[in-house]
Amino acid sequence: MSIVSEELLEPIAAELQEFEQRLYDSIAADLGPMASAMEHIVRAGGKRLRPALVILSARLGDADRDEIFNLAMGIEFIHTATLVHDDLIDDSPTRRGIRTIHEALGPNPAIIIGDYYFAKGAHLLSSIGEPAIDSAISQAVMTICMGELMQMTTRNDYEQSLDDYYRKIEHKTATLLSTCCYCGGMVSGISKDGVESLRRYGFNLGMAFQIADDVLDYVATTAEMGKPVGADLRQGTVTLPLMLALHDGDTAARLRAILDKNHLDDDDYDAVVTLVRSSPAIDQAEHHAQEFADRARAELAGFEASPARDTLTRVCDYVVERRI
Repeated sequence: MSIVSEELLEPIAAELQEFEQRLYDSIAADLGPMASAMEHIVRAGGKRLRPALVILSARLGDADRDEIFNLAMGIEFIHTATLVHDDLIDDSPTRRGIRTIHEALGPNPAIIIGDYYFAKGAHLLSSIGEPAIDSAISQAVMTICMGELMQMTTRNDYEQSLDDYYRKIEHKTATLLSTCCYCGGMVSGISKDGVESLRRYGFNLGMAFQIADDVLDYVATTAEMGKPVGADLRQGTVTLPLMLALHDGDTAARLRAILDKNHLDDDDYDAVVTLVRSSPAIDQAEHHAQEFADRARAELAGFEASPARDTLTRVCDYVVERRI
């Protein structure tokens, strides 16, 4: 398992271990082909950031243990289902170095498996019996789908604005992290103002997380990412580092000379990555991520000091400093 950081999440290590066990037990209860396929992608890892945020937010109050785990598992199943469909849409052969479900079983089984785990996640969440949570999750899924459509319809659009970019990452990433924190707060029994602070914390954290992720697509190694460097670029996804580099004098002219070609080959993509890496755009994008992380941290000021609050604070640093 790959989680955010064993040291960072030490205050909830026991809960995360129980979460993993419950997650696998729930998958194992499904039909053979369904279970083996989902176990495959779950074992591919991930940072488990979403369940960690649910657990930490819930620990700011006094939540029922089963409700916490059903909430965390429900959201993780829904998140994983979006990855199954995203990988199919992007025709990605691997995720974190492991073959994707559509690559292993074909596109039709991947669609069915993704749909099944969307429903399974929703079923777990409905067991909590809190309409506000059901509403928040359904709205989040609608928003994520819209974000995916926005990304598809702006492929290779090198002229999009910062607002356009922010709107996409709000939809694709920030909304679900915001929902994790909001729902964790809802089951914790804290005040309405506290729940709203958590919602805003998760939103800003999600913005910082996605910007940092987009930077990693240019600066990390293939081994660190489990996919080729510049993978987003090769799929036509225009992200903040490239957008900023396209406004950097000499770098912009050299980039446009490549991007204006009718067809880009591997050497062209490698050249774009090298130009972006060597430009001020990387530092500038990291600054954008840090600003959102600072906003997230500020939302925690109203909570009393506790291991959960302190860990949520440190997560703000993690999302902008991580290398995987």
